[in-house]
Order: sequence, then structure tokens, then C-alpha cells
Amino acid sequence: MIDVNKSSAVHAAIVVRAALFILALAFMTFMGFPKYVTADEIERGRYIFDLAGCAGCHTDKKSKGAFLGGGRKFETEFGTFYSPNITPDPNSGIGKWGSTDFIRAMREGISPDGFNYYPSFPYTSYNKITDDDLKALWAYLQSVPPVAQINISHNLTPPFNWRFLISIWKLINFNQTPFTPEQEKTAAWNRGRYIIEALSHCRECHTPRNIIGGLDITMDYAGTEKNPEGIVVPNITTDRDTGIGKWTKGDIDMLLTMGMLPNNDFVGGVMAESVTHSTSKMTPDDKSAVIEYLGQIRPIINPIKRKKSANSGESWQ
Repeated sequence: MIDVNKSSAVHAAIVVRAALFILALAFMTFMGFPKYVTADEIERGRYIFDLAGCAGCHTDKKSKGAFLGGGRKFETEFGTFYSPNITPDPNSGIGKWGSTDFIRAMREGISPDGFNYYPSFPYTSYNKITDDDLKALWAYLQSVPPVAQINISHNLTPPFNWRFLISIWKLINFNQTPFTPEQEKTAAWNRGRYIIEALSHCRECHTPRNIIGGLDITMDYAGTEKNPEGIVVPNITTDRDTGIGKWTKGDIDMLLTMGMLPNNDFVGGVMAESVTHSTSKMTPDDKSAVIEYLGQIRPIINPIKRKKSANSGESWQ
């Protein structure tokens, strides 16, 4: 004989559990959490993280700061910027953010509270990252250990500390056009361009800026003697005299892999960090794609005086 009461109780329990599961999914979706995060997605996010060079900026290695705990100082002509904590700590990091908050910050340069971020955060390049890559990056960032470290406020000179002016700055300097592959180019060239322009945001350092800090695209990748931390950033266009137009594919490969220059010297400063944290971790296919794209950047004549370094015969930043 079937126990009707017992059967009804089991059925009710199943219904309650199903309802709770659906409510949990609805809550996660509302909060912007990914419904399912696999180990593969986290690992893919780690690769995006490496290509984007997040560790170098968001870890104050000089002061032995915690991984991604922020606090790295960047001296500029506009004042001093400090990188924020991007660990999942709920009080001092991004632990209370949802994925929608993260994507909005990366795409629009706007915080969850609605204020504009300074363009020292390179959302002007990150806005071209695809949805899938941003979601994978978000999944990885949620997997790192939280760090309870309060963010340091920027110390900027007037009028650059007037945050409301960033809205005007964006109207003048922020191109929010998404990344679109060029159909007449190869898949490798387009992949290289995506890595250079969006993920690795190379023009943020290698392109000169105007008087209010916007990128001068007429001099794209032509190098600059004015950049954070007082570094000199070289011309990486294909100009044969002032750029890298005489470099072979093997020369570029050696630079990306181990930071070695054609003259057997090694890069220093921020570029050395980039090699360590980013370019040396590229897959062979991605490295080849970057080399193909770099080999076709339009040549621009722009002589950049390189500085001698105590640790290196030639400091190629």
C-alpha cells in the first residue's frame, strides 16, 4: 500500500527545494553573478588577466603589497594616482560588485556608485574587450584571495581633481566604438589588433597625449617622452629609423618572450614588467598574431631619446 501522506511530504520537499534553487538563480542573476562558473572559465579569465597586465598596476610590489591589493603609486604631470584594490574583499575591494558593475566600469569608466573613473584606469582601451572575455576575467577576479586593504585617494592638482570635469573629458577623448574585425585582413591580424588595442592596451603607453591627457591618435604608437613614473616610451611603429621597422619577426618574438632587444640588451621599467606579467605568457598563436599586427602598423617618424639605465645599457621602456 502507498503511504499517501509520506508521498505528499516527499513531493512537497522536492517542490520547496526546486523553488529555493530557482530563487537562488534569480538572485544571482539580479546581483550580476555568473550562473555557472567552471574551472575552464576561471583559467581562461586568468589568461585574459595576464594579457591585460592587471597584476602590474594593481599590486604594489615595490612596497611588498598583497596581490591585487592596490596602492601602487603613479606620478604624472596631473598629480599622483594610486591603483585600487580589485580583490573580492567586500569592504575595500570589489566584493560587493556584480558582473554588471564590473562590465560597466570596464566599458564606460563608471563606478557602481555612478561616478566617473579617471582615465588613469585604461577603460578607453578596455571598452573594446568582448563580453565573453570580460565575463571570464570577472570569474577569475572572483577566485583570487580577498585582501583587506583600504584604497588610497588620488592626490591631483586643480583642476584635475575636479571629478565632474571627466564627463567633459569623455566627450572629447573617449571613443566608445566597440572592436570590429576588418574583413579584408587575416584572422591572425585581427586577433593581434584585438590584443594590442583592447586587452594589452599598448597605445595607452606608446601613444602621446594631448594637454588634457587624451590620446593623440594621429601619433598612434609613435612613442612619447612624457609618461607616468617619468619613463620614456619608444616608437613601435614600422618607421625604419625611429621605430621598429628594421626589426625581424624573430626580434619582436624575443622581445615579447624574454625582453631581449635586437642589440642583445634587455628592456627595463614598465616594459620589463609587461614582459614578465603579460607578453611572456602569450600562447604561440597569440604571439604570432601580435607580431603580424605590429609589422603592419603605419610608420610615423618620431625620434625618442632613450635613457641610459644603471641596470641596463639602454632603457627601452
